[in-house]
Amino acid sequence: MKAGIVGCGKVAKGNHIPALLKAKGVEIAAVCDVNEAEAKRTAKMFNIDRYYTDLSDMLKREDLEMVDICTPPQMHAQMAIQAMEEGCHVLLEKPMTSSVSEADKILRVLKKSGMKLCVVHNYLFKPIAMRAKAIVEDGRLGDLLGMDVKFLNRKDNIFMSRDHWCHNLAGGRFGENIIHPLYLIDSFLNITDVVATRAKKLGNYDWVSIDELKVLVDTANSMGTISMSTNAPKEIETVDIYGTEGILHLDFLSYTLIKYGPEKLTRFSPMTSNISLSYKRLAVAISFPLKVITSKKYIRSGHYYLIQKFVESVREDKIPPVTGAEGKKVIALQEKIINQINVH
Repeated sequence: MKAGIVGCGKVAKGNHIPALLKAKGVEIAAVCDVNEAEAKRTAKMFNIDRYYTDLSDMLKREDLEMVDICTPPQMHAQMAIQAMEEGCHVLLEKPMTSSVSEADKILRVLKKSGMKLCVVHNYLFKPIAMRAKAIVEDGRLGDLLGMDVKFLNRKDNIFMSRDHWCHNLAGGRFGENIIHPLYLIDSFLNITDVVATRAKKLGNYDWVSIDELKVLVDTANSMGTISMSTNAPKEIETVDIYGTEGILHLDFLSYTLIKYGPEKLTRFSPMTSNISLSYKRLAVAISFPLKVITSKKYIRSGHYYLIQKFVESVREDKIPPVTGAEGKKVIALQEKIINQINVH
């Protein structure tokens, strides 16, 4: 399967290209970027024969079966539609699009073309997230009651630089990354509505309109919360899932998952609970360095497993791991959050 990459930025070089190079039966025929020097540098870095500065030119000159789009979301709809109309399957970075109307355009062409499209909701395919999903589906947490997701960034995070493209999106930095908490909660709980949104600006970057965000979402039998910040002293990406029979705590940055079971309350409960927690943290601390050493970034990020599943879906005519309809649902939720921010 011949693939072409569009967009030669950090996510392409750090995750997509390494994952595709490991995919059985996939050949990266060419890369494309409006910055010719970046396209040339990327091709040389990964020993890819050809590079382009225009998608139309790449589609015309290369016999591609798949196009992997790693550009900012404002370009996604146009490029995905163009690729599908030329007979290519599409792997599309998140967010799927900048609006629901653009997602609808993609879905109409997708249906007409008969191609396959997969949206990169990569956190669902991080190993600890897949393990958490298996625990939940096995019933080990009982009936789910809620889920809390926390994504906190430092002010010196690369996304917070003045010239980063995310600040051209509605919602700024949050317009780029709130998609992760939304699809995580939706995957476990099936979000039915955005109940409340509150945003504030507490930092001093004049190119940022909001830098603190809280969101409450509703589901059929539970609720979920999202906390986001770009003012934190430390990077944090955590998820807490709780049910009638247990709690799961996921830490994406330390690559850990801890399960808590039901506890009987006695006068010794605080002490025994602390001992149990310390033991679990010690076990994690011992195993974490080995995971870091033996696991590549593109595997830890979830891109590897998602891309492998997408390639398999194309080859065996299966449903992609994240469908266009699933991508559109999360865009609709994000759009509602942005609208609520603008109202307040």
